[in-house]
Amino acid sequence: MSLRAYSRAEVMRRLFNAPLQVLPDTAAIVIGAVGKRYDIEQLLFAGEGRALSIGELETRAAAARVEISARAGVDQRAPKMAAEQLMPVIDNVAHIEVRGETVAENGIGPISGFTGYDGIRAQVIAADADPSVRGLLLDINSPGGEVDSLYECVGSLMGRRGAKPMRAVIRGTGASAAYALAACADEITINALGMAGSVGTIAMHADFSQQLEQEGVRVTLITAGAHKADANPFEPLPPEVRDRIASLVNMANDQFIAHVAEARSLSQDQVRGQQAQLYRGEEAVQAGLVNKVMSWADSIAEFAQQVNGGLSSGRPARSAPGARSQEKKMNTEQTAPAADTPEYSAATQEAAVQAALTGERARVGQLIELDAESRCTPALTSAISSGTSAGEFAIAQMKSTAQQQRTALESARDEAAQPDALPKARTDATGNQQKTNRGLAFVNRNKKAG
Repeated sequence: MSLRAYSRAEVMRRLFNAPLQVLPDTAAIVIGAVGKRYDIEQLLFAGEGRALSIGELETRAAAARVEISARAGVDQRAPKMAAEQLMPVIDNVAHIEVRGETVAENGIGPISGFTGYDGIRAQVIAADADPSVRGLLLDINSPGGEVDSLYECVGSLMGRRGAKPMRAVIRGTGASAAYALAACADEITINALGMAGSVGTIAMHADFSQQLEQEGVRVTLITAGAHKADANPFEPLPPEVRDRIASLVNMANDQFIAHVAEARSLSQDQVRGQQAQLYRGEEAVQAGLVNKVMSWADSIAEFAQQVNGGLSSGRPARSAPGARSQEKKMNTEQTAPAADTPEYSAATQEAAVQAALTGERARVGQLIELDAESRCTPALTSAISSGTSAGEFAIAQMKSTAQQQRTALESARDEAAQPDALPKARTDATGNQQKTNRGLAFVNRNKKAG
């Protein structure tokens, strides 16, 4: 895989007169970043009804520098490589990052502010083929991007549904083309302030004719074919050409709406009725675009627990306050499971987990007994076999130490001489204690002995 930069002609082809499923603000930021290099004086957004000057575009771009560069196509061997060579694999979950604008080709992983559909597809294929991977996670923070090659990637992701579980986690924004990718997952979570949706399509046209006229430059296009120079930047956009671009936008939008409706079990009228609105947090749940509100970290931890049968080494997941699951059907009818389909309840799942834990503790205990150099104390061995937690074991150790100290003090006290067995001090006739002259007492004892 090699690094390359897009040529001027390539940038123009990809930005203008082509359907884009990206947020309008993002399109404005891109043009604001490259406008002067491409002599853009103003930009007409289809459907917005007004032209934006380069000054306005530069203002929007001031907070977001965008470098127009990308990597070449993904190596054909990539889908056959081990998953961990292409993406992080944590707790048997393959993490596929979608960051920045999405484009047809950009290689594996986000780079230079872009994520390629080719890389996403290669990572998914590799993760599905790798037996060490139990689940796939789309980690999304993107405003969307190109329509070109989007639905080839979407078709691949939808076609593998029912294989390994896939969850999409919208960290900040999952809009337009990025949401089309998220919708391919079995379930979607979003944080409370995250944004999802913008199921719509946009196209841009740049008109340099007035600028060139002011500079005394007239461009003559010599073409063969009446439509060869349609939507060229050197003359105003004719109404019939504008209508043709609008038809392309509508065609791409119809495909987008059909995909979201199928992927999220919604009607096309429901999706179309959203009018490309962007929804935040709980609003996205109500609109049927995501399943529940949950923090990024908790969603990842919960998914790891699910695909690992509740035995993930990650931190336990906790639902965000007010987390709600989307109800795909409003009726209360329950379909009875088939006769040959096993029924799973919370009790049977808990029993299975406890059985697995008991077996694992027994295995660890046997290993300790077989290891002659093991330093495990009987108390630790007992704690492992009984399933005692680390906290409970620490408290028991502290209590045991305190009890040993009390026992030692009591033993020392019992072995000490009793007060009535100690020699008593002499007193005079008045009852006052007399001081003993040890030297005189020694002489008297010697006289008696002599």
